[in-house]
Order: sequence, then C-alpha cells, then structure tokens
Amino acid sequence: MHVVDRILSLKGPLPYLIEGPVSPTREEDLSSTGAVIQKAVLQIYRTCAHCRILVCAPRNRTCDALMEKWMSEIPESRLFRANAAFREYGLVPDDIIPACSYEGECFTCPPLSELQKFKVITSTFVSSFRLHAAGIEANHFTHIFLVDASSATEPETIVALANLVSNKTVIVITGSSNDMPAWVRSDIARRNGLKKSLFQRLLQMEPYSKKDPMFMTHIV
Repeated sequence: MHVVDRILSLKGPLPYLIEGPVSPTREEDLSSTGAVIQKAVLQIYRTCAHCRILVCAPRNRTCDALMEKWMSEIPESRLFRANAAFREYGLVPDDIIPACSYEGECFTCPPLSELQKFKVITSTFVSSFRLHAAGIEANHFTHIFLVDASSATEPETIVALANLVSNKTVIVITGSSNDMPAWVRSDIARRNGLKKSLFQRLLQMEPYSKKDPMFMTHIV
C-alpha cells in the first residue's frame, strides 16, 4: 500500500497529513484511514527494532478498535492501552484488558521502567498526559500518530505533542476536511477559532495547502 510505504519512509519533525474518513462514532470499527494507521503501525513494529510508537485518538472506541487489531499481531508484553483513571471498567473490551493497568477501582499508569518496555501505546489525546507525568520524555517516541484529529479541538490534540515530540519524532495526523470538533459550547471560543481543529488549520497552511504528496495524501 502506497500510503503505508510513505509513512515508513518519513523523517521528523514536519507532520505528515492523511485526509480521509474518520472512524464511526457509534460502531466498534475503523474507517479506511484507521485501517491504514493500523497497518502502518504494524509494519513499523516489524521493521524498526528501536521503534516506540504512540497512537492517540479523540474517542476510546477508536483506541480500543486499533488495540484489538494489534493484540492478534503483537505480543501483549509490547502493548499498553492507557486509560483515564476513572473510565468505566465494563466499557473496555475484554480482549484488551490484559494490555491495560488496573488497580483497586481505577486504571493506572505503570512506572517509567515498565512504560519504556512497550513498543506501542494507545491513548485518547487527553489521557496521554499520564505518560509525561510518569516520566516519558520528548526523545522517547519515534512515531506519534494523531488519528481523527479533525474531530478534536486543537488544545486536545496538542496534549499528545506538547511534551512528547523531539526534532526526530515522526508525526502523522489524520482527519477529514468535512469534520470538526463537536463540543465547543462557548460562543467566544467559537468566534475565536476553537472550532477549527489542528488538522483543519494545517490544511490551510503551506506546504499542505498545495496538496504536495510529499507532505500529505488523500484516501477514500
């Protein structure tokens, strides 16, 4: 697949954009874009011995669907599904529970020494702050994928980048030009641009506004 091959050849830090369908909001499945990310992460894992991959999405449903795909291909000891502390346990698919950390009545984040052993970590944008709080630094992840970034506000997506990106990190951001964040209730915030996602803003900037295939691609 051309898009997967392009992702495998990327060098940081300029983000690579993939414009395409976002994952369904009410179905436990992936869009064609999500399927590309699933395949790309698997290929990176198989071909890059030193890889450390973070995959973030706005919804737990998307994170869970991706993790379920990888659980059958990647050893459980190499995967970690980061969750918000008080996410409802019963809403987590049974087959990915082994990739989670749960103690008492809440989801936890393992100590740094354990986090550093994982090859692929999946989290919502906001919950990714727990990784930095546990001690993960900017030079840890070789690849960061922001899936369905057009569905989230820019401050949400930046949580996964602010403390975790170095000048060598490969960044891939996916989204749809027809999509936008759903929950911006403040009129002042909407008037001042909070309704525009990071993905949408980048689309309007060079080099992405020129649709240069070196920096972005479109899939259906």
